[in-house]
Amino acid sequence: MATAHTLRLHRAMYMAQAIRDAMRVFEDFAKFSMERDGDHYAVAIADVDADVDGDLVGEFCNFALAHTIERKRRTPK
Repeated sequence: MATAHTLRLHRAMYMAQAIRDAMRVFEDFAKFSMERDGDHYAVAIADVDADVDGDLVGEFCNFALAHTIERKRRTPK
């Protein structure tokens, strides 16, 4: 039985492009979709590969957050 997850990532903490980058990197392991939901991005994760060893959802969030930080550091103030 496939498990689905829906993440609500706050827009103040995550950039949409960083989430899209994470979706591309992890696309071999699950199906992703994203939509804006008020102050959040709602990210649906479905059909996680049964061979994935570890916490795919946690790793996805860590990747997206790290890339948000990198992008914000590169953006001139």
